[in-house]
Amino acid sequence: MKEPWKELEAGRTALLQLQPCIRGEVSPAAHVLGVLELGEGSVVLPGTVIEGHVRIGRGCRIGPNAYLRGETRIGNDCIIGNAVEVKSSLLGDKVFVSHLSYIGDSIIRDDVNVGGGCIFSNFRHDAGEIRMPWQGELHPTGLNKLGCVVGEHCRIGCKCVILPGRVLPPATWTTPGSVIR
Repeated sequence: MKEPWKELEAGRTALLQLQPCIRGEVSPAAHVLGVLELGEGSVVLPGTVIEGHVRIGRGCRIGPNAYLRGETRIGNDCIIGNAVEVKSSLLGDKVFVSHLSYIGDSIIRDDVNVGGGCIFSNFRHDAGEIRMPWQGELHPTGLNKLGCVVGEHCRIGCKCVILPGRVLPPATWTTPGSVIR
């Protein structure tokens, strides 16, 4: 298994090859300003803005008023809800980010629920290089923009903040208002 920051980069590079293909429904009140591949049974609701190269799987509900940008992949059966911004991230299947949250430069594995008002931060205040734990050691990533990796079956409580470069193991449950340092 490759390092998460390299997995994120490889996924985003692959998305640059995306061709427009709409098999679901895009509201006339949504704005697609980039390249969108939308799976069957998925719906993009009013007020949603999509920029960059975005792939959305089958059976998803996006919006209203969501903002998807950069090279972003959203798996099958996901909800990206009201006032949620997802930037340059890879989301697995059955990921639910229902309202008022920011996901930046992150990987979220399958079956994850993100409570309202969560921030997956991707930038250090000092603009320094982000280091990430991997295989028992803290590794330099060479990046100054990198969010987190959230394992399968996690539950993130409302109003949580996850600092850049953090890894949440599978089946982690956070309490509301936690700061993951």
